Amino acid sequence: PKPHQTMVVALFAKLMAVKNPLVTSALVCYGVNAAGFSVTAATHTHMLTDLTGTGAFVLSAAATYAAFASQHAAQLPGKPMPLRPLILAAAVSLWGMRLGGFLFNRILNSPEDKRLTEFFPKKGELPIRLLGFWTIQASWAYVSLLPVTMAMTVPPLRTAAALGPAGMVALAGFSVGFLCESIADHQKSVFKALPGKKNRPCTVGLWHYSRHPNYFGEMLVWWSLWGLSAAPMWTVASPLFVTFLLTQVSGIPLLEKKYDKVYATDKEYQEYKSTTSLLIPLPKFSK
Repeated sequence: PKPHQTMVVALFAKLMAVKNPLVTSALVCYGVNAAGFSVTAATHTHMLTDLTGTGAFVLSAAATYAAFASQHAAQLPGKPMPLRPLILAAAVSLWGMRLGGFLFNRILNSPEDKRLTEFFPKKGELPIRLLGFWTIQASWAYVSLLPVTMAMTVPPLRTAAALGPAGMVALAGFSVGFLCESIADHQKSVFKALPGKKNRPCTVGLWHYSRHPNYFGEMLVWWSLWGLSAAPMWTVASPLFVTFLLTQVSGIPLLEKKYDKVYATDKEYQEYKSTTSLLIPLPKFSK
């Protein structure tokens, strides 16, 4: 094997030997984003930012599950593997690969996000702001994954139990959230590609019933994964963090502020805003 292949195998073996899934997840989330920071700082392009950010989710879920499976076989020989950790790892991988592919395709077909280019250091400056951005992105993955990570504990906590009605409801919730986010992203992309619609807010499909259906879908995904995980109660920090981030920090507040400024005198948008739910898809309001 080539030297770089030997190094990858050695790193993987060390990850498998880590018994605490929280440590494994931290090593992956912060390690992947540290690599992304290095490439971004060297190339001065954010082309790989979203792909790296979502990739950390997928790789962390895969690494913690692989370590769980290895340790389960060693410590509990002959006992069947619980199904719940596998479902969680697969769900995170599905969500991460879909979102990463969508965002990467979007940046290939459009200019870089000006909000991200502002993090690049000016001449003579150290990349402190850029490092801060990547640290926050790594923390986003690590905190969001807490329920999934804690479900990979050996011996299993409550994760070995059958899914039961609550687990099935949570799995259905994940499916609805995943579909909602995926469909909303696709509908917006198709709408923006129409002549004269590039700089208009999307108002068709799910966007006819919610001003931010993609964010509703993402929140539902993480609340459902928390419910499905059967992890300790404190891991509710994950969906609370995602909800707070999208409703109070980035996501909705930034877009609402932008649209209020750009379409302040646009009667069509003002009509849409006054009759359409902010987040949860609902029937149209009457003025």
